[in-house]
Amino acid sequence: MEVQEACMIKKVIYCLNFIWTSFIAFSFPICFEMIFLCISGHSKGYGYDLGSEKDISVMFGLIGSLIWLALAVPSNIYVFRKTLSKGKRYILIPIILYIALALACVIITYGGWANYAKEVFNI
Repeated sequence: MEVQEACMIKKVIYCLNFIWTSFIAFSFPICFEMIFLCISGHSKGYGYDLGSEKDISVMFGLIGSLIWLALAVPSNIYVFRKTLSKGKRYILIPIILYIALALACVIITYGGWANYAKEVFNI
């Protein structure tokens, strides 16, 4: 009975990490936008000159990237390692899901790649 409970706990932990990784994948475009705009000094938009506030903006971008990495990397490593232990062909499932969720966020939030590129990269 204890072996069955331990196996169930491992499945629950994997499921929770998979849900967290899915949330991170979905929110990746938004987080990337905020971090990129802060680091590039355009956190208030491209038409606004930050002047002396640029150093603070870059610092916020660096802190934001460290926070995002601390939240994203451990669960991603756990999910990819556990999925890889099931077989090499299964590793494509989380990769495709990660890309699909990030693209879904771009489509839902920004209305498509063209709007996202315009908003983030000022293209």
